[in-house]
Amino acid sequence: MRDRVCLVSPNDLTREGLASILSAENFEVVLSTSSVDLLDVNDSMSPMMVICDALPPEEVAKSAQYVLDRYSDSKVVILTEDFDAQSTLECFQAGAKGVIIKSLSSKPLITALRLIALGEDVYPSQILKGIDVGARGRADRDGADGDVADANLSRRELDVLCCLMAGYPNKIIARQLEVCEATVKVHVKAILRKLKVHNRTQAAIWASAHNLPEPVASLGV
Repeated sequence: MRDRVCLVSPNDLTREGLASILSAENFEVVLSTSSVDLLDVNDSMSPMMVICDALPPEEVAKSAQYVLDRYSDSKVVILTEDFDAQSTLECFQAGAKGVIIKSLSSKPLITALRLIALGEDVYPSQILKGIDVGARGRADRDGADGDVADANLSRRELDVLCCLMAGYPNKIIARQLEVCEATVKVHVKAILRKLKVHNRTQAAIWASAHNLPEPVASLGV
């Protein structure tokens, strides 16, 4: 079955171009509109992917939240001209499945969208730089949250936990942290045990609530 897509952009030409590219790659464009306020899709169309383009940084998270409030099963993807760390974090926290920089050519864009359609999260590679240093700095900081200190996570477990916040699958965590996938699985099990949570989602929520470093995700494309 073709993945259903709604396109949101104030630019008619952009929507037409994206629609042409996506249709050629077996996506079904069911709606093209200039604003999230104009989204009107019947329930039979869900789940679907909503691709939002050309939104101001201060509006992207609000738009993602608006869409998810109306269509909770949808996958929201933000296309942006430039990387903005704060708006990227806010998009993740709002529930968006991906933020994609528009400097990509069509092939990696389609690859990213197909991964999102399969349930993966995709975020800019620019924020990878903060994983290791940020997590370790947080672990060593004298004024660190008491619950984080009490959890007694190792430095590498903190690195993995930051990746869980981003929704990384194990294979991507392994690639970014340069360890084998089996090692990642061991770290994830240890994290769940130490945090006394049952799954990766609960661990990510715990980490976000305790102000660990910004979530990071990347395809490396």
